[in-house]
Amino acid sequence: MPDMPIFAFILLGILLCAFAGIALFFFLLDHRDQYYRYEEDVLITGKSLCCEFQRIGGSEDEHTSLKLTFDGGDSAALDYQHCPRPGAKTKKKHKTVSADAVEKIRDVYRKHCIPVLADCMPREEIALDAPTVTVTFSSGETTYSINSDMEFPEKNKSVLHDVEELLMSYLS
Repeated sequence: MPDMPIFAFILLGILLCAFAGIALFFFLLDHRDQYYRYEEDVLITGKSLCCEFQRIGGSEDEHTSLKLTFDGGDSAALDYQHCPRPGAKTKKKHKTVSADAVEKIRDVYRKHCIPVLADCMPREEIALDAPTVTVTFSSGETTYSINSDMEFPEKNKSVLHDVEELLMSYLS
């Protein structure tokens, strides 16, 4: 009988180590945006970048698209299309913006750590009458896409709005 308490302590130690390992795994999973290395990210260090914002559907079935395209140089192209409902006239604009717009969109990319957000799980509850908003960042063969049907962490809930607001600010 004297060996039973030693066995119980060993078993308890193994269980505590397993629990600590699992807790550490989930902690690192939740905080991986803090450990992401931007030095190796082609969307930050590359000479080209494409950021596309789309709002599709909803109760009125609208379609809005904003696309910022940068291929190096001193300026970038910003294309805007908006169709409020099927059959309505599509409003289109093309504007050349400074490379400053690209740096600001890269700041939003860094702030919200888009490569990590692209792995978020889908939301369980989706409003059927709300439009689907999708933001895609790409450069070369690297593409990250996020949308309004994903469950974002609390600190990143405004990412879709931030991208739309920034791109729309260059249209005026």
